[in-house]
Amino acid sequence: MFGDNYKSDGSYQYFNQANKPAPDIDYAFQSLALNLRGFTQNVANGNNAVTLNSELRLPIYTTFFNRPVNNAFLRNFQITQFIDLGSAWNGAYKGISRPSSSYGIPPVQINTKVGGVGPFAGGYGFGARSTLLGYFLKLDVAWEMNGFFRGKPIYYFCMGLDF
Repeated sequence: MFGDNYKSDGSYQYFNQANKPAPDIDYAFQSLALNLRGFTQNVANGNNAVTLNSELRLPIYTTFFNRPVNNAFLRNFQITQFIDLGSAWNGAYKGISRPSSSYGIPPVQINTKVGGVGPFAGGYGFGARSTLLGYFLKLDVAWEMNGFFRGKPIYYFCMGLDF
């Protein structure tokens, strides 16, 4: 539907398949946890996960104009700034560490720690939200926390009121 998962440089576009679940643990169910904006899905995995999503939303029309508006798109239009932190690990809390990304194909593979703070992977960015035909739509642009707007951003388009 969205094309191949592999980019031309060998990295993953949508889902990081190089980050495999721990082979020594039997999972009854496997599901995706919340994604961290700025990363492909599955930047970290395990039987424990923690995510902190923080957004500052500014409703444009209702903040700067003191009059009613009938257009739902303008009335609900917001710009946002966000920071996401999270990690996943197996076992006890002492097993938490910052996730790493793998590039290349074995036997030639490079592992690097992803951007973030302490043991948490982190992403930041900005976006816009509004309603269209009764649906709340969101468009976000996110970067990995490894410098100030360094690297290519990842774009997210989704529906819903949550993060």
